[in-house]
Amino acid sequence: MTLQTPPSWLQAGSYPAQYDRLTAQALWATTGIIGSSSLAVTQNTPPGMSVRVASGWAAIVGTTTSNMGVYTIFNDAIDTLTITTADPTNPRIDLVCATVRDAFYSGANNDVIFQVIAGTPAGSPVAPALPANSISLATVAVGAAVTQINTANITDTRVDTTTNLAVGDITSVTAGAGLTGGGSSGAVTLAASVATNAQTGTTYTLALADNGKLVTLSNASAIAVTIPLNSSIALPVGAVIMMSSFGAGAVTISGAGGVTVRSNGATPASPVIRTQYSSVGAIQTSANNWLVVGDLI
Repeated sequence: MTLQTPPSWLQAGSYPAQYDRLTAQALWATTGIIGSSSLAVTQNTPPGMSVRVASGWAAIVGTTTSNMGVYTIFNDAIDTLTITTADPTNPRIDLVCATVRDAFYSGANNDVIFQVIAGTPAGSPVAPALPANSISLATVAVGAAVTQINTANITDTRVDTTTNLAVGDITSVTAGAGLTGGGSSGAVTLAASVATNAQTGTTYTLALADNGKLVTLSNASAIAVTIPLNSSIALPVGAVIMMSSFGAGAVTISGAGGVTVRSNGATPASPVIRTQYSSVGAIQTSANNWLVVGDLI
């Protein structure tokens, strides 16, 4: 196919419906539902040999031939579809789908229909093939001699449509220090959390992995905490490390050679956590310069 002319919606232009469908394919690139609840298949109430199809939208890419474009379909109320009588001996798998029928390409109908295509009963049944110009909505496991279809028999086969339009350049969200969650699709949630690092010795040098954590310090004897030089432990500017005294021993915080510590403690360069279960925070304000704030003496 060459460049189509006239283009869609040209003033006083005349062109086949195919041109509009191809324009729609700029929005809906692939066959799929539009909206997560659209056209969901569920058991009937009360259950019987039937299923229900919810209202909603879908985009169906024509597949009878190439360059048919996208048909947009809409269902405005719940439809009930009949499942044919079960085989008395073998199970089968039925396919529930929506199919566009376009007489310009094939057949005599111009419409869209829901249909249940019955599978072939067998010891190990398989679902029927999807017809042309269709969207698969669900498969239904029809057991031998069953008289009703329940939720457990229905497998959702719907997929979301995709778009050709640019929707941004974020491909995933990754949780950093102090955060959990993330993901690459759907609703992405990040939750704030504080991981802990329990230390029980009498000396401890802050580590790169402590950024964003709470370091608990527990010993009956005095504990010396050292903030390292950036050249040895590359903690970033803006790093925040919480520390808490969990033991009876006094906790003193000081910097390694070349590190400046500032605080409002009695000994500003070597502040002491006030008492057991008191907490402080150490913040690197610039390279090798740290501010210690909190419950100090």
